[in-house]
Amino acid sequence: MSARSGSASEEGSGDEIRPHGEEHDSSEESEDDIEEAKRIAEGFIVDEEEDDDEEAGEEDEETRKRRRREKKRRRKREARAARRDRDHAELSEDELELLNENRGLAGPSTSRPLKRLRRRSGSGATDEGGGGPALKDMFADDEGRFEDEDESDMGDFIEEDEEEAPTGETEEQRRERRREEKIKRREAARTRPDLAGVDRGTWDAIVDVFGGGNDYDWALEGEEGLEEEEEPKEIRLEDVFDPSEIKERRLGDEDRAIANNDRPERHQLVNSTLSDNPIPAPDMLFPPPELASGWAYNKISVRTGYIFCGMGEEGTYPEPSFLDPNPLPAVRRPDLVQEYISAVARALDMMFVQNLEVPYLWHYKRDAFSKLENQGQSSVQFLERDELWTLYNLGTRFRAIYERTEQMKDTWRKIKERKPEIEDAYLIQTLLPSVCMMSVEAAAEGNEWLGYHYAEDIRRIKEDEAIEEGKKRLPERLGHEDLRSGPIMKLVEAFGVSVPQVAVTFNDPQGTPTAPKNPDKLPTDVAEEYAGPSTSFLTGEDALKAASHILTLDFSKDPSIRQQAREFIEACGVVSVTPTERGMTVIDQYHLYYTFKFLTRKPVSDFKDSPQFLHMLKAEDEGLVNISIDVQDDMSKQFIDTLVRCVHSNDYGELSTAWNAVREQVCDDVVKKYLIPSGARWAREHLRGQAEEYVAERCRIELEFRVNVRPFATPRMEQGETPSVLALTNGKGDARDAIIAVMLDDEGNIRAQTKFDNLRDQADRDSFLELVERRKPKVVVVGGLSVHAGKLRDEAAAVLRELAIRQSGENPPVSESYSNHDDFVAATGDFDARVVQPRVVPVIFAADATARMYMLSDEAAREHPTLPVNGRYALALARYTQNPLNAYAKLGKSVTEITFMEHHQKLISQEKLLLHLERGLVNAVCFMGIEVNSCVADPYQRAMLPFIAGLGPRKANALINGVQRLGALTNRMQFSDAGLFGPTVFENVAGFLCIEHDLKDMLLEENNPQEQPDPLDMTRIHPEDYEFAQKMCQDALDLDVEDVEGQHKSDVVQKLMLMDDRARMLSELNLDDFAYNLQRQGEGNKRHTLGEIVNELISYRADRRPGFYIPSDWEVVAMLTGETERTIGRGMKVTATVRKVLASRAFCQLESGMDAILERDYAGDDNNPVSSLEDVLQSRQAIQAVVIMPEPARFQVRISIRPGDLAQAVTFLQPFRDEKYNDVARQIAAEEAATQRKRRAAGTMKRQINHPNWHIMNSGQAEQFLASQHRGDVVVRPSSKGPDHIAVTWKVDEDVIANRYSYSDIDELIINHVKAMARKVDEMVVHEKYRPEHELEAYLKNYVQAHPGRSMYGFSIDSDRPGFLKLCFLNKSTKDGGVIQTWPVKILPGAYQLNNAEVPGVTELCNAFKAQYSSRLAEQGSGGKTPGIRAGKTPLGGRTPGGRTPGMPLGGTTPFGGATGRTPVRPGMTPNPYGAPPQQTPVNAFGHATPYGGGGGYPNGAQGGYPQQPPRPPYGMQGPGMGMPPMPPQDYAAPPGGYGMGGAPGMPPQMPMGMGMGGPAPPNGQGGPSRAPQGGMGMNPERAAMLARQGGQGY
Repeated sequence: MSARSGSASEEGSGDEIRPHGEEHDSSEESEDDIEEAKRIAEGFIVDEEEDDDEEAGEEDEETRKRRRREKKRRRKREARAARRDRDHAELSEDELELLNENRGLAGPSTSRPLKRLRRRSGSGATDEGGGGPALKDMFADDEGRFEDEDESDMGDFIEEDEEEAPTGETEEQRRERRREEKIKRREAARTRPDLAGVDRGTWDAIVDVFGGGNDYDWALEGEEGLEEEEEPKEIRLEDVFDPSEIKERRLGDEDRAIANNDRPERHQLVNSTLSDNPIPAPDMLFPPPELASGWAYNKISVRTGYIFCGMGEEGTYPEPSFLDPNPLPAVRRPDLVQEYISAVARALDMMFVQNLEVPYLWHYKRDAFSKLENQGQSSVQFLERDELWTLYNLGTRFRAIYERTEQMKDTWRKIKERKPEIEDAYLIQTLLPSVCMMSVEAAAEGNEWLGYHYAEDIRRIKEDEAIEEGKKRLPERLGHEDLRSGPIMKLVEAFGVSVPQVAVTFNDPQGTPTAPKNPDKLPTDVAEEYAGPSTSFLTGEDALKAASHILTLDFSKDPSIRQQAREFIEACGVVSVTPTERGMTVIDQYHLYYTFKFLTRKPVSDFKDSPQFLHMLKAEDEGLVNISIDVQDDMSKQFIDTLVRCVHSNDYGELSTAWNAVREQVCDDVVKKYLIPSGARWAREHLRGQAEEYVAERCRIELEFRVNVRPFATPRMEQGETPSVLALTNGKGDARDAIIAVMLDDEGNIRAQTKFDNLRDQADRDSFLELVERRKPKVVVVGGLSVHAGKLRDEAAAVLRELAIRQSGENPPVSESYSNHDDFVAATGDFDARVVQPRVVPVIFAADATARMYMLSDEAAREHPTLPVNGRYALALARYTQNPLNAYAKLGKSVTEITFMEHHQKLISQEKLLLHLERGLVNAVCFMGIEVNSCVADPYQRAMLPFIAGLGPRKANALINGVQRLGALTNRMQFSDAGLFGPTVFENVAGFLCIEHDLKDMLLEENNPQEQPDPLDMTRIHPEDYEFAQKMCQDALDLDVEDVEGQHKSDVVQKLMLMDDRARMLSELNLDDFAYNLQRQGEGNKRHTLGEIVNELISYRADRRPGFYIPSDWEVVAMLTGETERTIGRGMKVTATVRKVLASRAFCQLESGMDAILERDYAGDDNNPVSSLEDVLQSRQAIQAVVIMPEPARFQVRISIRPGDLAQAVTFLQPFRDEKYNDVARQIAAEEAATQRKRRAAGTMKRQINHPNWHIMNSGQAEQFLASQHRGDVVVRPSSKGPDHIAVTWKVDEDVIANRYSYSDIDELIINHVKAMARKVDEMVVHEKYRPEHELEAYLKNYVQAHPGRSMYGFSIDSDRPGFLKLCFLNKSTKDGGVIQTWPVKILPGAYQLNNAEVPGVTELCNAFKAQYSSRLAEQGSGGKTPGIRAGKTPLGGRTPGGRTPGMPLGGTTPFGGATGRTPVRPGMTPNPYGAPPQQTPVNAFGHATPYGGGGGYPNGAQGGYPQQPPRPPYGMQGPGMGMPPMPPQDYAAPPGGYGMGGAPGMPPQMPMGMGMGGPAPPNGQGGPSRAPQGGMGMNPERAAMLARQGGQGY
């Protein structure tokens, strides 16, 4: 077609080559050799194009070419635009944002180098091997390059239009096919070097030097190559991002598949949707729900089993609890068992067939699981919310059982195809329909049984399948098949025992055994027939043993008998614990495992609803104990006898007796060697799983108690109003920690962020008041990381009280105006109630678990980089106050790091815990509901979206992207109309996602309702119930059908919701009668649905959750200090440091920072009274004391140091109750045996200890050895005092070696003494006052000379006295004229001793030195005083390392339900401090205790500094006798109905005082501490109401 070539003058415009995708001028293109281009182009043009040209008529050639080029360019532009649109549509907003963020640009790169076009020589020649790369042709195309460009363009143009593509091939498939062909051509070119006359080795060398010749392929590809280069490469996330980032953001292919699947996200995964390693759920059909319900109905709960299934003894449900110690027995309803099973089947069908989540079923389908009675006046609820979750777990288990059983059926079908004549009635009639459907273990054993009995057939089937698939298969070991084949099986048959028949009889309690027939010979005689040189057995005895072994294996492989053995172990098994040799030493009475150290024969059934077995497994993993599971001998004998009865012959005589004896031996072997050991292994895993499920469920319950509360609200706030919050924190309370204030408005936005030095200085107080007056917070929430937060709370409360009084214009009462103190207190209380309370801003503590997590998170640093760490803590605390649920939901998978069940939570896997905690958040979020538009718009609120039923993090992200793309949603129908959800997910989601509108401005029209807002979308009413709501509104307004004709269906709803008396109008509807008639008409029970519709119409989206929970005093103490009633409760021994001593009172401090008050009366016994505390105590002195009165509201305790009280003190309180199955006799025997072994070992001449620090050397050798070691390194060696002692030599510093102590316990030596002293040395060495010994003197003198009139002191190692430091000081003002003085400082484990003062740290040591030196100067009459010492002020900042009382575990909580830990009073003893009436804590105007009076000090006017208060019952003595009444056993059951709509319980009462102490403390044993009474659960004290939920102590 010559017309396409044109003349030389017309050629030159050509088609453009745009490797960057940009249009540019083509005027510079070459015009060389147009005739050659014309010649080459011929043959590539088809006839159709010629026809087109002929039809062009009179158009000149230039016009035609220009028109075709324009058409071609337009088509390419449209294709590129379509691809961009398609790519953008496929990528979510997050994905596009990630792409732009990582690439740094929005479009294709413009910096790529231009590539040359390659001539299209045709793929056919290349594929046929016609043309390979040759050196002489490498640059042959350069001269004709420009002519080929146009030719290539022309060819590609025609090819693109006219190419015949395979039928149904898409554009994407066509491009992919061409791309593959091009790759093949290149690979073919590279693999044929011989065509150029060059061998392969030479060719490889050439390629290495000059490349593969493909550098200019872009110039040879013609139009197709150009098109491919112009088209931007399809960018996948995997090409841009690190896989870990894709995984973290859930943007992978699997995540997108989950998001696009029309099934709830939680139904698509086996584990939690928040997990980093999601496990897809099996994609298989659920078994028939009726079949599953028959398996699951009696396993759901104790309640359903007792009421409907007749399980349990009469009157055993409900069990007593803390809230109801004497409950009325539930009424049994066995007449409803069939309806109950049908309800279970309906629930399973909805969950697994219709894919509806539990929250949706509970809120909108609850009526399907209940039955109306008494004309609709009452109903029976078959399934509660938590029971639905349990049923979901059971359905998942049954699906696994069914799947394995189907695999077994499929294997049997294949066997039947190979051997049609084979029959197995036991398999078809017993195993498949019954036994294998009982448990997952039975189903697995069924497959194992099939492989055991049909091993050869299964092996043949696998070989045939491998041949069909073309795979090679390794030969299998036949296992027992060789033993079971041969003449020996005849001897097995001679036993006359049919294992299947025995199994059927054994499982049937009413079954009658079939007696076996005895052979005519004795067993040994029959066995002789199968023995001899030509057989596998030399003697008849060997043959008989082999036959017995085969029969034993047959019994042990039978699934039916094994299932019976598991049930037998579960019912009659016992668990015992034996400590190892190491455990005997490690597990002492203070150890967590002490309560089960000698556990003996505890029934397996007693481990139910207890985490104890997890602790036992942990102890076994640590090598401290060994766990054994066995059966009591008498029960084991009964089990064997039952099995023997099924194989026993009823004949009499010698033959029958002999054969029965052989059969009995087989039964005995199978039970003792196979069934009981395998059952014990199963019981171990069963108890583990049971305990893990128990702990995970308790954590979920506790989480729901924490989050299922409303935001904080004052009495003056409207329902649903979010408070504005001012959060204050002083961090750890150190001098360098300022008070950080963060102000959030009611929308959660930060409105102010500032800091104050303190709230005592007037300037800071004024600034704080100005902030409060300007921002007007509804509440001030205080938090911190130490006890100093308590003082911050009091200071803030005092300032706000002053503000309220100032605003009122009235003056408060003054004490001088009243004759007695009681009148003044009454007047103050009246003034507070009348004037202060209505005006004051409340000051509260709030639980800070989420704040502590957030403050150090990377997310907090990204979101608020300018806020300090304490500021982020305050922000999170304010957010928690505004919405506790949102604060926990924001944690995501990190929610597992919060403690919900102390001691136990860490023993279960994080995956299991996360799964249950996610369910707790799902329950809470669905109970509340979400307004979707505001939630999508607020990144903080979005965290709650994944916990809506039907959603998850992946589907929530898709919803957010969809709503942002559409804009705000108008009505719920847009969820499905806009393609946001499929029908299944929409049904799950719709009721929980509300759409807010202005009800008054809503205009409803009959036409196009899908484009209008609907007032029902503002409620939690599900769209499928809109007709009921509209009909009820119509009836309430007394309108007929004709009255509403032609109106929007929800117009009546809008009218009713705008009426103020709608509650009265709706209450006149007879819902019971309406629901009962619906049920009679076959519409099903709708009573709950109708009731919820009424509630929503009266007050839509009303928050029905309990009020915001303010922590109790004990919870605040635990939150700030880690101390609980178990560590500083009444009767507990503590260590305190004296801060200030007066004659009648000493002010001390516990190691946690809490104050301790010691009165003079509690410093000495009656026979040795103390006249002044200054005579027995000194400042900075460490003392041992016993707590006589904890005062958590004041953050202080009252203590006693009387010897009599210390003798009765409890050193340690076990967090778990005493175990009644501990064998005391076994314990005594084991301890005596251990003592004897220790004595025998000590009596040897040469003592050897397996310890890395043990060396056989004397003190001199030890010093030489340590000379080259580091400070703190230790040598443990034999002691000169004898073989029953060991000595230690440790390096204090260079050339300073200590040889001072003898020990009897090497672990105590290393941990509690050497390492503790070495830490004190390290602490001293890094202090600014420390100098090496040879530098100290010069340092002091130089400093004093440089600073005339000032003194200086410093520390160094005392090389002359190992174990001591030197405190050297130089004071010019003294009479010594500047002579350096030296005081020795003794290093103690965990402390320093300066003279008679023991102090815990270097700071305290410096303060002690200053105080002692000032005292000496005062005694000398100099009047001087060391700078920095202020009279009467306790130095701040000193705390014993570790921050807690020795021997006390961190974070432990108070045990519940014990006695008081008191020993009876002896005659003549000083009045018992425990019986003294405690001081009433003063209460301020805000309803909170004021620990330090009003201004932080102790009030004056009363003896001892405290006002006289009316007496109240002593702490811990509220109940009969000396403690609380005995606590009932644990009851973790949730309230009936869970915490769903309509059944949310109120907040439990405050925890009574005095709970948690043990019974009377036993007297001290000789040479050791007293045995600590046992305490309670030891749960995290986040909420004192855990008492109500967990009822008592122990496991």
